[in-house]
Amino acid sequence: MPLNKNDTGNPIRGNIPLNAAQRAQCQAVIAALEYADLSLSGTRHTVGTARLDIQNPPAGGGVNLQVQVANYTVAAVVIAATALQERDPVNRIGVVNGAISALNQSLDNGNVWELTGSIP
Repeated sequence: MPLNKNDTGNPIRGNIPLNAAQRAQCQAVIAALEYADLSLSGTRHTVGTARLDIQNPPAGGGVNLQVQVANYTVAAVVIAATALQERDPVNRIGVVNGAISALNQSLDNGNVWELTGSIP
């Protein structure tokens, strides 16, 4: 089953408009994501006022990644547990790239995204 990125259509609660500097900071923390970050909780990266956090895991396992500015979530992706079971280092890069892409799309449209499936 391949990886799938999906817009859930669920808007991020409390999302705020960003200025150009905040948007650039958010894009920088998203770009800093690494596979090892997905197994830890708490704040993973910070750039200026933006930070990449791992929040409470979803039901059934997986990871809830959020980009936050102050106390506001501005991008979010939920990564399914199946995508996190990848052991091949090259395929792990694919999982990270999918998460980065989904976070950037969430930043653009203000909805929660999800990354499901696994790399065959």
